[in-house]
Amino acid sequence: MAKKTDYAGMAKRCIAYLVQETQVNRQAVTNPEEAAQFVALAVVAAGDPGRECAGVICLNSTGGVTDVRILSTGTVNQAPVYPREVAKAALLSNAVSVILFHNHPSGQPQPSAADQAMTRSLREALRPLDIELHDHLILAGNQVYSITCGRTIQFAPEDRTLF
Repeated sequence: MAKKTDYAGMAKRCIAYLVQETQVNRQAVTNPEEAAQFVALAVVAAGDPGRECAGVICLNSTGGVTDVRILSTGTVNQAPVYPREVAKAALLSNAVSVILFHNHPSGQPQPSAADQAMTRSLREALRPLDIELHDHLILAGNQVYSITCGRTIQFAPEDRTLF
């Protein structure tokens, strides 16, 4: 009997390795394309690409990744994001800024009105804690939409999708 491949476990190990590498090499995440690599791995690590999940990339003062974590898993078209959980993740990892992310199982990366409103609300909620929300990325197939940049980013070959 063939052994089943544990993609979620592999993705978790890759995230841990990438976080360590950014710290050792003092490599900063400076654009959405670089952040998208962490987002894709985190969504795979969540284990169910058919359901929305929301997470956060925590960054130190030099833009180095201090943590990547899934904060919630929802349904096929929504995942809850609680500002206190985003703040908690940032504070526990000594982050000064965060990048919020979630996936769209529908394959359409464009943000909904609710995505836009939540981004504004979260940015305001984090401000008194001196935590900056750099971006909100939405993963859909092999595309990531950056709400801050207002554009879609290709980060994987078009003929291959992640899900």
